[in-house]
Amino acid sequence: MFGRQGKAAAAMHKALPAGTATMDVRDAPALPAATFVDASSEFTGSLKLQKSVHIDGTVEGELDCAATVTIGPNGKVTARIRAESVLIDGEVHGDIEARTEITLRKSARVYGDLKTEGIVIERGAKVEGQITIGPSGGGASRHANGGSEVASAATLATGKPAPRG
Repeated sequence: MFGRQGKAAAAMHKALPAGTATMDVRDAPALPAATFVDASSEFTGSLKLQKSVHIDGTVEGELDCAATVTIGPNGKVTARIRAESVLIDGEVHGDIEARTEITLRKSARVYGDLKTEGIVIERGAKVEGQITIGPSGGGASRHANGGSEVASAATLATGKPAPRG
């Protein structure tokens, strides 16, 4: 069993030009957030970060992050968020702009507009606002007003077409 894997790796090394390095492309484990706002913490103001942040407490104001912003299940954020990527398990009141991706887990509650190149919405997530998807925020747009069209937006994650009507 393990010998076959070794033979495959040896064959790959023979097929590559001399001096070519190989790379393991399996998913790397997520790095822990550099900054953590725990459930007992509150922050009000403007927060600018170069590294990832995980929020389980309360944040109000403005959040600008060059990496990933994660809103945990206990997180309550009332702020405009700009980041490389945003993952939400908690509640956000305010507009969100992510350069690469926004992920809304099933427990997410978002009240504001979303703008990103890629989006994942799990069934059960609630969005009240406009979703703009595409390079630099341009491209297709879907609206989720009062939660009435959240099921349509959630189909974006499954790749199935949204119902017409």
